Amino acid sequence: MKTLTLSIAVCTFVTACAGAPDGTASREPKAYADMTFEERALFMNDVVVPRMRETFVAFDPKFATMSCSTCHGEGVTSGSYAMPSARVPKLPATEEAFYEYLKDPEHARWSQFMMDKVWPEMAALLAVPMFDPATHAEGFSCANCHTAEGVER
Repeated sequence: MKTLTLSIAVCTFVTACAGAPDGTASREPKAYADMTFEERALFMNDVVVPRMRETFVAFDPKFATMSCSTCHGEGVTSGSYAMPSARVPKLPATEEAFYEYLKDPEHARWSQFMMDKVWPEMAALLAVPMFDPATHAEGFSCANCHTAEGVER
């Protein structure tokens, strides 16, 4: 399933960047980190939001109206689109608190969805590695979207 998800993400990214409307060849796709603010906005709007809306709706139909403000909250109004966002639920700040958090069946259900679907799909869409908790190597993690309880950013 992870190979299928990665394949879909790569195909979506390549299709979004495949060529200019006039038929001329386009340049190589840019990594998200190398995009300008305007390029990022287009990529998020044309690729990330539709893909993540599909993923979230499959989990919970209430996300059919997912938009930029679903995740970016006030960042949409201010134009910063800053992440992590207070709009996204806070997570426990410690490993011990997280294990306690997971005792709630709804938190466990959401956490499993995030680990299995959202985390790898977002990392693939942004063309960045996933954070490895074993090595603490840099990468996309929960902290890219979620703030931690009691931690100011």
